[in-house]
Amino acid sequence: MDSFRQAQDEAFRQTQGGSAAESLAVSEAEATSADTREALEARVLERIDPEAIAQLASDLIRAESENPGGTEEATAQRLGVSFRVMGAQVDVDYVEPGRPNLVVRMGPNNGEGGILFLGHSDVVPAGEGWSGDPFIPRREGDDIIGRGATDMKGGIASVVAAMHAVNAEAPEIPMTFVCTVDEEVDARGARHYIQTVSPANYAGCVVAEPTSLVTITAARGATNLRVDIEGASAHAGKPEEGASAIYAAADVIALIEADHKAIHDTAHPVLGSGDWNVGMIEGGHGTSIVPDRCTLSIDRRTLPDEHPEAILEQLLDAARTRTAEKDRPGADRIHFTGEVEMTMPGFLTDPESDFVCCVRDAVREVGGNGDAGVWSAACEGGFMAQHHKTPTIVLGPGDITGQAHQPDERVSVTELHTAARAFALIALRIGAVAGGPTQG
Repeated sequence: MDSFRQAQDEAFRQTQGGSAAESLAVSEAEATSADTREALEARVLERIDPEAIAQLASDLIRAESENPGGTEEATAQRLGVSFRVMGAQVDVDYVEPGRPNLVVRMGPNNGEGGILFLGHSDVVPAGEGWSGDPFIPRREGDDIIGRGATDMKGGIASVVAAMHAVNAEAPEIPMTFVCTVDEEVDARGARHYIQTVSPANYAGCVVAEPTSLVTITAARGATNLRVDIEGASAHAGKPEEGASAIYAAADVIALIEADHKAIHDTAHPVLGSGDWNVGMIEGGHGTSIVPDRCTLSIDRRTLPDEHPEAILEQLLDAARTRTAEKDRPGADRIHFTGEVEMTMPGFLTDPESDFVCCVRDAVREVGGNGDAGVWSAACEGGFMAQHHKTPTIVLGPGDITGQAHQPDERVSVTELHTAARAFALIALRIGAVAGGPTQG
């Protein structure tokens, strides 16, 4: 019996007491209560139709939402229809024109006290290499193929199905779903959400990103940094009259490479180490001109105790020192500036907590293996963990490394169905503790 069920039984016992006869009555009532819970869960699970999930996932794939290059509005509209049919409260909040966040609340107290599901409506650009139109979903055996099938329109469809089934049988269960825009680029939707929505009391947050139904209890953060280097131009025939911003950029890259190795020598016991990656370099005007500018776009994976602004300042200070020490023409005319363009915080949830045990038990009971792990990827769960002070995990259908962001991206309908069943049990069990024992 998992800890959430024990909590329900304890809540029931505290209303009882007295003689041996009364104790026997309590035991009988507890057995009846357990039977009632199991009957309720069985009815909820019976309502979850894998083909309905597949149809919604396909509809969401058709609602193109490439980022960058498109909008998420069509996806949000399709989701809004699904939830309004259930009688849910659907709040639409435009972060930018054509880019709405959705906040969906079901049950009492605007969904507070129960589960918070999190997803995002944007997908990465389709790119090349597809065997068919990436936005016309098609079935191949048990798989749905299309951009976003795994990341993460399939997971969203599973959440919708779970919430629908739970609400139909147990409308007293509180649930909330937040669907953000721009997760794949700058997390504008999540950042807007935490700036405009007040912190609330949730028992836990489930981010429905693809994990192959492994319960992810920790993830590093991700930060996008930009370093701008200003030098002085000159004719390539007399480079000593200029100051090469590209040479200075090479100094920054050397510092990054050295620090990448250093931080790997002092890894976090759970999350491992941070990482550096210089993803893009832009600079110069032509081969015969000393470059007076250069920009580095940098990805830095962070640990919970690291601060992106401090990381950037340390890098800039080290670059200034390194360049000043170089016996290089124009070193005194090199200037470094930078900006934290995006930061996505990580999170760390106790893998032995009641919440994680509840999640893993639910996955096992619907046919998953109930494994737990940590993630090398980043997601918006850290925003929710910080903002709502709630334990957070990532759990969803699909393969983040083998399918997400790939040509012919696909997800198994069987796995979508399993995910929806797990989500439903999690919502029921957490919501029952939050609001008292459920009634069948």
